[in-house]
Amino acid sequence: MGSGAGKHKYEVKDPSGAKTVHVEPKDETAPKFMRSLSPLPEEPMLLCADVGGTNTRLHLFKVPDTTTAVVPDSCMVYQAKYSNVQYDSFTEVAMEFLDAAKRNTKGLGMSAPYLGCFAVAGVVVDNKCNLVNLGWKMDGNQIAKDLGMRVVYLMNDFEAQGYGILTLEPQKDCDVLQDAPLLPGAPIALLGAGTGLGQAFMTTGENGDYEVWPSEGGHKEFAPRQEGSQNLQSEMMKYLQIRFSAKSRISVERIVSGRGIANIYQFMAWKFPDKINKEIHQLFSNGARKDGTVGPVHDPAVIVEAARSGSCELCLKTMDLFTGAYGSEAGVMALKFMPFGGLFVTGGVSAKTRDFILGEKGTAHNFMDSFNDKGRVSTMLKRVPVFLVRGEDMGERGVKLKAMRMFAEALQRRMASKGRQQYC
Repeated sequence: MGSGAGKHKYEVKDPSGAKTVHVEPKDETAPKFMRSLSPLPEEPMLLCADVGGTNTRLHLFKVPDTTTAVVPDSCMVYQAKYSNVQYDSFTEVAMEFLDAAKRNTKGLGMSAPYLGCFAVAGVVVDNKCNLVNLGWKMDGNQIAKDLGMRVVYLMNDFEAQGYGILTLEPQKDCDVLQDAPLLPGAPIALLGAGTGLGQAFMTTGENGDYEVWPSEGGHKEFAPRQEGSQNLQSEMMKYLQIRFSAKSRISVERIVSGRGIANIYQFMAWKFPDKINKEIHQLFSNGARKDGTVGPVHDPAVIVEAARSGSCELCLKTMDLFTGAYGSEAGVMALKFMPFGGLFVTGGVSAKTRDFILGEKGTAHNFMDSFNDKGRVSTMLKRVPVFLVRGEDMGERGVKLKAMRMFAEALQRRMASKGRQQYC
């Protein structure tokens, strides 16, 4: 977005595309509600962040001239990644980032970002989140005051992934697991295996575009499947109940997640001790490598790589069980939401196990066979388009899209959806 001379115009089309609104922030002839929002910088900037358990990624960008789902490279001002362990609070990270942005852009007459949207790896209540592992307490309203911003909106990181999905071209940016017609306006669902199992769904609001509704569906009960007389998954559930001192249930994310891969392998090693590859088991159990380096204990990546290389039969069986359970849970989501607008499989673990989900490794068609194996309603599931997201930057994409929507709502160029938190 070029600065040019004189007053800067912002152009946004309404959802129907019927008209375009032009805004000149300091134009005295502009509608009163727009003038009341001043002081609005000539080129307002938005601040976005993806705050994980380990790192924080921040992005500062100028508001694009026109409606867009993806921030053009020409609008990006500065971006950086910080290791959270080196800071006592998110505000400290953000202040260092903004100072660095001024230095690296030679100031550019920068004022404070107009508003911000941050994805956080935790539960958000009343625009607040406690990041227990870091000891950080994030309060969006207080952060806005500390940084001199109009508003800061916190959202769960998987909600951000949902908004990130809206920036994709499914046929181009995803692997098609099940090709079916996309029904415009129909619900969209997504689930993603990472450290846990994120789930969310999307419906259209009064604007005509999609809003994301987060879910804690990953904590629902795991439903073991059984082929013939084989009851391996039921045995695994009993094993995990004992291991986790669970009275009556095991959540599905104990199996369908990165930690879930480790849990499955530990059960398989207990069940089939004669099939253990001692070298792989040693590396998985304590991270000790031949070259003297030490990796994470109970690292699921060890199991995935051993299965991929074919060096451990037990690891391959582990991945088959994981992939089948993942596909089955995706099918359960499809039954609940009938997402004829698309069901998207995302998350870091999904990206790292892509070849297994696609059936290029392990049992062919395992994921989708489990997805569609729903008895009398299996035919309906064939109508659901299913995509495997390739990119791992959905959270960062999502907070940018949400920030741009917030800016449009702040200037009353976009109607705020009813039922959502009112942040402006």
